[in-house]
Amino acid sequence: RFLAAVGAAGWPVMKLKQVHSEIVCEMHDTSAANDPVEGDASVTALAGVVLAIQTADCVPILLADSQSRAVAAIHTGWRGTAAHISEATVRRLREEFEIDPKNLTAFIGPHIGVCCYEVGAEVEQAITEPGAFEHRTEWAKPHLNLAEANRQQLLSSGIPAEQVETSALCTCCRADLFYSYRREGNRSGRMLSVIGIAP
Repeated sequence: RFLAAVGAAGWPVMKLKQVHSEIVCEMHDTSAANDPVEGDASVTALAGVVLAIQTADCVPILLADSQSRAVAAIHTGWRGTAAHISEATVRRLREEFEIDPKNLTAFIGPHIGVCCYEVGAEVEQAITEPGAFEHRTEWAKPHLNLAEANRQQLLSSGIPAEQVETSALCTCCRADLFYSYRREGNRSGRMLSVIGIAP
């Protein structure tokens, strides 16, 4: 029903076994629809298939080439962000499909916001993008802005700022709309973000 609602009824869903890595997988065929591939980002030039990632506080990022030559889906938490998976994905699109980053549009979906994402010193040391952390007197520890860190990586990769859209919705705050691992723990469900190329 969900795929039908987004115009992709019957399309194979290309799955990932997400492990909080910097691994970018190229989907050459539809085998991943039955046998998930280990990684946290996928790219494809296949039409009529869906790239899918699951999140429950981590950041879902969808990339589309304006010429409809390739698409990508990224799952990233703080570890993937520290490993620069967003940059790695754009680089893979450029190398495999000769995509010019200036022709990419990026959407950073709902994720845990800086309002709720308290982190420790090891995270603050691992992520170096400008504006990635906020410090307030009422907060005992720094808070990480995952979206901003990844936005900076996308800009560094050559995507124009006006072609990067970021959701302002916080998955942890909005219990009425989203699952949140930080809020619900192991019982949390997952959201699905998908992208594909129409045949």
